[in-house]
Amino acid sequence: MSEKKSLKQSVYTTLKDAILARKLPPGKQIVENVISESLNISRTPIRSAIDLLAADGLVEIIPNKGAFVINPSLDEVLQAYELRKELEIMAVQKSLDSLAETDFAGMEKIVTLEKEALYSKDLRTYVKANESFHLAITKRSGNIFLNEFIEKLINQTSIYLILFDIFFEENSPQPYGYKEHLEIVELMREKNVEALKKTLERHFDNAIKSLDVQTDYEELDEIFK
Repeated sequence: MSEKKSLKQSVYTTLKDAILARKLPPGKQIVENVISESLNISRTPIRSAIDLLAADGLVEIIPNKGAFVINPSLDEVLQAYELRKELEIMAVQKSLDSLAETDFAGMEKIVTLEKEALYSKDLRTYVKANESFHLAITKRSGNIFLNEFIEKLINQTSIYLILFDIFFEENSPQPYGYKEHLEIVELMREKNVEALKKTLERHFDNAIKSLDVQTDYEELDEIFK
């Protein structure tokens, strides 16, 4: 690996870890000069690292202003979750006749991993498990366009979990999302469409309510020390 690529990867990893660990707040500007001075390197690998973060959806690049940690408005968050809720309910209903016991058993294994991650406050593992659980359901819908839209929304709302989910704060309440996932699995087994729809609606409404993080943050130059 060339020195330039190595520097780019190092800056990218440090910034990404800081965002995932909630050391940098939503809306924080990623100032290239600050990083350049902290590491005594040129701005080229820093700019490349920021481009990678933008591709991940963690940073927004605004022309003539700079790069900022993504900072969605409450309205944007609500719109994303509302659309995801409607599409996933549709996908679940289309998936019911295609789901087998092996699918349900696989989902329950994912929930076990999710529960462990929640209680150990392992944010990355939790987010991945949460994504895997929902995709395991929707992939059976048989509609490639529906799956594509849902996957995009899951990726977007996962960023909101990373930035705002209260269950990863020090004094957080006891997590319950994994219990709702188990309830969803059981209702799918039973093919109880009406109860399943209501449970999914409640699940997404609760997910929105959990996005209210207030935490301590660090300055940009501090994360490179």
